Order: sequence, then C-alpha cells, then structure tokens
Amino acid sequence: MLTPMGSPPTPVPAESHARWSSEQEPWDPAGPGRTDETSWRRALESRPERATTGWRSVLVVAPHPDDETIGVGATIAALARRGARVRMLFLTDGEASHPGTADLRERRTDEAARALDALGVPGGGAERLGRRDGGLAGGIDDLALAIAARIRGDDIVLSTWPGDGHPDHRAAGIAAGHAARQAGAEGWWYPVWAWHHEGVDGRMLRSAERVPVTAADLAAKRKALGAYRSQLTDVLGPPIVPLGFLRHHLRPFEVVLPCT
Repeated sequence: MLTPMGSPPTPVPAESHARWSSEQEPWDPAGPGRTDETSWRRALESRPERATTGWRSVLVVAPHPDDETIGVGATIAALARRGARVRMLFLTDGEASHPGTADLRERRTDEAARALDALGVPGGGAERLGRRDGGLAGGIDDLALAIAARIRGDDIVLSTWPGDGHPDHRAAGIAAGHAARQAGAEGWWYPVWAWHHEGVDGRMLRSAERVPVTAADLAAKRKALGAYRSQLTDVLGPPIVPLGFLRHHLRPFEVVLPCT
C-alpha cells in the first residue's frame, strides 16, 4: 500500500515512541489539577495566535468520541460554518469508559453523531475505525498507516497531543503526527487532559498556539458537549470528565501545537 503522496509507508521511528514514553505524565483525572485555569489564562496570553481561515479540508482524529469536541469543538464549528470540509476519524468507540454497561458502544456512537450535528458536521463525515478502547498503544504503526490512508490533498490533520496523559491519546498523537509527515500534510495536536496535569513551565506551553473562536462557535461547542451525557454527567455513574474540568476548554480560544 502507498501513502497518498506515493511514497512507501514506514514504521513510526523508535525515537518517537521513546520520546513520548519518557515524557508521559501520570494521568489521574480524579486527582487534583496541577495548574488552575487562572494561571493557564495568564500564561497563554503570551502565546501566538493560529489562524485557520485558510484551512479548507481537515481530518480530525479522535481516540474516543468526545475528545474532538472537548479539545477543538469550537474550531470544528468555525470550520464547518465557513464551508471547510471536515472529516472525523474515531479510532475507538469509547466502549471501555463504563465496563459492564450494555450497549455502551452504540450509546457513544449516537452521542458522537449528535455532537457533530451540533458542530455543523454531518454524520456522514465521521468514520469509526473500531479499535479497542484502551489498546491503541499496542498498534501505533498500524494506526499511522490507517490515518495516512485517509489523508487527502490539502488536508490539515488534527489529533490529540501525545503528552496528554491517556495512553490512547499518546498513541493517536504519535500515529497522526507520523502519518501527516509521511503524507506531506500539515499536522497539529490538541490537548485534552494535559490542562489537568501539566504545569505552565512545561513543554506544552512552549509550543502552544491559540485559535480564537467566536461566541457562536463556542455556543455550538457547549451544545455538542451536552450530547456526551455518558461522559459528562452521572447517568452511568461518576462522570468521566471531572466537575469543573471543562473550564479549561470553554475559553474564547482553543489551543493547538504543531506536530514535531
């Protein structure tokens, strides 16, 4: 199989695995956050802005349904509103969030469809890869091939930041970054959990760029977040997303980092 740019696919370099494994922060969303939102806002004021008005075609990679909305939902809404082609690739169905819950895969798939509808992305613009929730780290090379095979023309590739804390987010970020480089595409990472465990003196802030969002696009994001009741409410047990965590994701801007 060839990548869209015509060059043979190559495995993810060992140094990429080692780099992010050695830099991985502990992931405990139930624990206290390391940095409060006021400190993040102050620190992010000095970071440059990233315009997305030139992004005409975007492939958004999400390890689980909800990562895309939490991380870059307002940006997705803005792109859709401007007429950009936005395609979603869900690597898993998020079926491991509540073990033993019947029909959870179907529930989360339905939630994702409603969230994307709120963001202005038709349900037909989403593809489910169906990999095992919690098991992405065991097949990063294969993930990179699957993502590269879906990159088209002038696609911008968005995926979770490898330092995000969750092993599936790490695997998705490494694979998407490698796929983008192999295809000659522009790649960006978006943080989800990292706001909880990272410090303002860490590596994330040093390369973060702000994507301004309008009030209307932020409202669309709020509506989309409301679709993910299994993750943000106690309908199936304690919320997966801790109370108050979303304050990091409801700013008048979202944050992306260049894939390196």
